[in-house]
Amino acid sequence: MLGRIQNYTSGLVSKANLLSTKALYYGKVGAEISKQIYVKEGLQPPTAAQFKSVYLNLYKQSLNFVLKPTEVLSFLKNIQKNELLKYGAYGVQIVGFYSVGEIIGRRKLVGYKHR
Repeated sequence: MLGRIQNYTSGLVSKANLLSTKALYYGKVGAEISKQIYVKEGLQPPTAAQFKSVYLNLYKQSLNFVLKPTEVLSFLKNIQKNELLKYGAYGVQIVGFYSVGEIIGRRKLVGYKHR
């Protein structure tokens, strides 16, 4: 009985060790590829001024929509097909990320656990 438990735990430890080394290796490979892409594409984080300008414009536009609700209707009437497709794709991505987070949080595909 004790031998069986010992064999089981040693097998479990060896599998965990193997998985951790693989995860570490592929993590390092992913990091190196990301570094190369970062350098080749000339990527850089946005500056504080860029953050400020983006969120200030967003605030001004949303404040304008709140103060003048008719502008929302005119904005929606003037929206182009390409913009609608782009924003629809963004919406699908957001719903997808939310759904994956819910699945991970619940640890099952459908529904919550009932008591």
